[in-house]
Amino acid sequence: MRVLIVGAGGFIGRHVVAALQQAGHEAVRGAPRPVTTWEQPSAWQPLLRGVDAVVYTAGCLRDRAGGVSDLLDLLHHRAPAALASACEAAGIRQLVHLSALCGGVSAYARSKHAGDTALAGRACIVRPSLVVGVGGTSSRMLDRLAWLPWLALPPQVARCRVQPVHVQDLAAGIVAFLQGPSCTGTWDAVGPEPLTVADCIARRRAARGLAPARLWALPWRVSRASARLGDLLAWGPWCSTALELLAHDSVGDTPPAAAAQPATAHPPLAQPLRDALAGAWA
Repeated sequence: MRVLIVGAGGFIGRHVVAALQQAGHEAVRGAPRPVTTWEQPSAWQPLLRGVDAVVYTAGCLRDRAGGVSDLLDLLHHRAPAALASACEAAGIRQLVHLSALCGGVSAYARSKHAGDTALAGRACIVRPSLVVGVGGTSSRMLDRLAWLPWLALPPQVARCRVQPVHVQDLAAGIVAFLQGPSCTGTWDAVGPEPLTVADCIARRRAARGLAPARLWALPWRVSRASARLGDLLAWGPWCSTALELLAHDSVGDTPPAAAAQPATAHPPLAQPLRDALAGAWA
């Protein structure tokens, strides 16, 4: 199978490429240029020639980059909708769209929800919770926090619940959908156990043989000020969108055990939560 990967240079995209190649498929990296043309179905048509399936993993946290405004809605909503139209015109039925399991009313969450609505019934929509693994920006941020003996977090973030999923499991699940009989529906790609953000950091510390950090409730106004500074400096993943996402739960249906899973169900997640939280993230 020849699969076009949009966003192949990103954290999840790189692992999808590796999983496809490991399964014996050909991964083709590509996207139209410039990015402002992505909302036009005609821009995708040349890239779909000779392609059997498509995986869309492109995304971002900030609403402006490289001089392009309204980037979140473009990447998460209008572009995948245009790609779906181009796939339908080309007779390509295998389309996987990477969304996110997120709450709140941020521009990021609104754009993801709009994309899910636009692609409902036209693609397999994959909505992961917190994705951990080598090369992930969220993993690096939590990893750094796990070294601190004193942990300053706003209460909303400390008690936010997530279901960490290892990036290799996520990539393997996407490949399983492409190889299955149907590539529609929604998969909440979550790990086996909901944890608070504070618990994730505590387990990360425990894996290193460190005692739990002492928590200090950071005032929300201070957190917002630091996030706005991140909006301006754009040195890392910390920004207003990241703060908003971390203040809302990201949990879904716990996947059934692999042994009890019917062949038509969502792909099982094989990576144990303990290993996902203790493994290499750098």
